[in-house]
Amino acid sequence: MLAGLAEQALLNSKPLSRVEAARIVAQAVRRLEWDKYGDYNHRGYLEELVYQLVEEFGPELAEMGVRTPLNRNVAVGYFGGKPIDHAGFGIGSASRSQKTVNNFGQRLKKGANATSTLDGRIQIGDFLSFYYQPEFIRDSDVSRGQLLNGYGKLTLGNAELEVGRDSLWWGPGFRGSMSFSNNALPLDQIKLGSAEPFRLPWLLSYLGPVKTNLFVAQLEEDRDFSRANVSGWRVGFAPSRFAEFGFNRMFQFGGKGRGSPNPGQFLQLLVTQGSDNPRSPVNVNNVMSFDGTLRIPDVERFILIARDAAFYFDFGWDDTLFGLIVPDKPGGIAGTYLTGLFGDPKLDLRIEYAKTSKIQFTHGLYTSGFTNRGSVLSHFIGTQGSDFYAKLTRWISPDLLLGFQGAKSQIGSTVSANLVDSLSFGFDISYRLSSNSSFFLGYDFARLRNENRNNAADKGSLKNDNLFRFEFTRSFGQ
Repeated sequence: MLAGLAEQALLNSKPLSRVEAARIVAQAVRRLEWDKYGDYNHRGYLEELVYQLVEEFGPELAEMGVRTPLNRNVAVGYFGGKPIDHAGFGIGSASRSQKTVNNFGQRLKKGANATSTLDGRIQIGDFLSFYYQPEFIRDSDVSRGQLLNGYGKLTLGNAELEVGRDSLWWGPGFRGSMSFSNNALPLDQIKLGSAEPFRLPWLLSYLGPVKTNLFVAQLEEDRDFSRANVSGWRVGFAPSRFAEFGFNRMFQFGGKGRGSPNPGQFLQLLVTQGSDNPRSPVNVNNVMSFDGTLRIPDVERFILIARDAAFYFDFGWDDTLFGLIVPDKPGGIAGTYLTGLFGDPKLDLRIEYAKTSKIQFTHGLYTSGFTNRGSVLSHFIGTQGSDFYAKLTRWISPDLLLGFQGAKSQIGSTVSANLVDSLSFGFDISYRLSSNSSFFLGYDFARLRNENRNNAADKGSLKNDNLFRFEFTRSFGQ
């Protein structure tokens, strides 16, 4: 996408369906086929990446009429999918009990931790599909299983209704979002959205392809208002192949002892901030954000240190003092992703900074804040936090990727003023053993200060976290 192989794609409304991802791959395949002037002849590594994606999305591409030597023999039928699409296992070793970042709320115990997972999908025609991903966890105390993701999806025309447990990541941030990320366990939800991007009529067609989503979910039992609900909507659009924008609105409502808004009041909450009356069912906790990405292929013409570049932002705020016009105490994310660094086509750099205010994700009537099972739904830094992050990656070969990262963070919760200072660094290795198997090996070190500021004896103390991870993944082909 960043190299200009795809047209006006929407990448900041995640997760992408397999059909959406295949459509972007199809654009890249056609662009390489139509490369009459050899604009990509000097970028052979792009073809290697596209070939890997064609292998993964072969059936969907065949359904679209895109045939290559890698998926030419794929049969397209009324019933499709794979009972087991991917399977994997992971081993982690932690020096202390800790919660990992953007890992679906997973908490690691001190010592060895093991996880295993598989996923599968079933497709009936082009209107009904099912996806499931159970996960099994073993640590020093217990063995347990859970449904990490699992849902059914009904598609009629360009409307898509999903019921089940699924993750949301709204925004371009790499380490988090001002609305939703993978930091907490995926939500049990009902979601209605556009199956694929569409264009609005008349002058609004200049917005480019548009994608919409609306959902309602239920949170956990153990919180200030048991089984409170969260709802939200997103509109994303791409006016050119260089730019993408999105707006999100989310709010918490209901729960035990609170009462729920009637249908008319719920529709009102989708566009207004509700009531200040604490007894009203439309007294809610609001979270809003606006994000954008600028993608510039061949930026080396202007910035000599990189070949392609992306610049992005995510501006977010909670309940505001002046309505939607002037946000009160906002926070945000700003970042850049540079590829082909210093003339090396396989060297990439990402730099990202995030900061949140003292009222984000946690004020008003819902004192547990914007969380699910104790993990922040949005950026892991929580309330009044900050995070400066940098990662350098290098493809050593078409199958071997090395990464080095570092971060300086202040990490808050949504229920107290405690802030943990963290200085961390780490490295990781990703290796593709074959066309259908790969492994990941990583190490992270963090030095933490003031892990418990409420404890006078703990103030200023330093503690070290060491985390080793190994993951193996196997794909079962087309």
